[in-house]
Amino acid sequence: LSDLVKNVVDQTISAGDREGLIRQRKLSHWYKKYMDLYQAIDYGARFIKFLEEAELNIESMDDGLTKYTNYWYLLDQLYRKYIFHTKQSGQVSMLKALSDKVENLYSNNYLLTVNNNWQNHIDQCDTWSKTKLEFQRHFFKRQVSPFLNDKKKVFVIISDALRYEIGHELHSRIRQEDRFDAEISPMLTTLPSFTQLGMASLLPNKEIQFSDNHSTTVFVDGKSTQGTENRSKILQSAVKGAARAVRADDLMGMNKTECRELFREHDVVYVYHNQIDATGDKKESEGRVFDAVEDTLEELIKIIKKLVAANATNLLVTSDHGFIYQDKVLEDSDFLGADISGIDALH
Repeated sequence: LSDLVKNVVDQTISAGDREGLIRQRKLSHWYKKYMDLYQAIDYGARFIKFLEEAELNIESMDDGLTKYTNYWYLLDQLYRKYIFHTKQSGQVSMLKALSDKVENLYSNNYLLTVNNNWQNHIDQCDTWSKTKLEFQRHFFKRQVSPFLNDKKKVFVIISDALRYEIGHELHSRIRQEDRFDAEISPMLTTLPSFTQLGMASLLPNKEIQFSDNHSTTVFVDGKSTQGTENRSKILQSAVKGAARAVRADDLMGMNKTECRELFREHDVVYVYHNQIDATGDKKESEGRVFDAVEDTLEELIKIIKKLVAANATNLLVTSDHGFIYQDKVLEDSDFLGADISGIDALH
């Protein structure tokens, strides 16, 4: 393992040899004990190679968004997997040289480069809407309404901070389940990108506004979107049939009969799940955000299976916003120094 780490850091082992060695070790008696170490090394090596081959130039907003959703998302995914398995392995010291290399490449060669290139196009933008990507605030109209118009019931699962690359992994996991199929497509968030505004944008809406310049409370068509009960009322006023919003914890606490009643009595149900944001948004727990991602993927599969068992056939999984996270401590110079006054929503 020590030699493998050194070879990956020095880039003196080919991808084929590394994969062959790990595949061989999988058949050994000791593999299970060191599985996270092998997986961390593999993800770290794949990240280094992928970044080395990636071209991070951006020609336009659409070009940047297309490249991210087609390729670059893998850099975030491989980094996340590397950090997760490194911590799970309990062998941080053994992986230190590889971790230093991955962190430096992720922060300086990837994040810094892409963010600078992206900012160049943002600076030239007079509106946030000049892109072919679907907008978050059109979600209900474009994704939910077609089911209702066809007299079909639909469940919407909203997982707080489920960024695109995590959605991509969820998509793969769903397709690995028997008799399940899934499609994935990107959506552009409303700005500023944070929970209250993102959650409001996913509801049926004609007008979205903040209650005042110093508040993060968001109103949809004059109604507050704070809390599950208010979101239920907004859904009910927009849908001809019955509609409801529920928390994922409450849904998972329902027995089979209650779950089937929920499906039978409602045309649209919004299910709110909050694991990633609840962990990553607090300073004392943000270091466990990648653990929360793994838990979330497992929980979402359970929620989907529970709904399917209650006869649901149409399910949409989406999110209010994503996140950027790097495992090393940020320097003071990395923080924004400007004071923010007043809030406008860009969509």
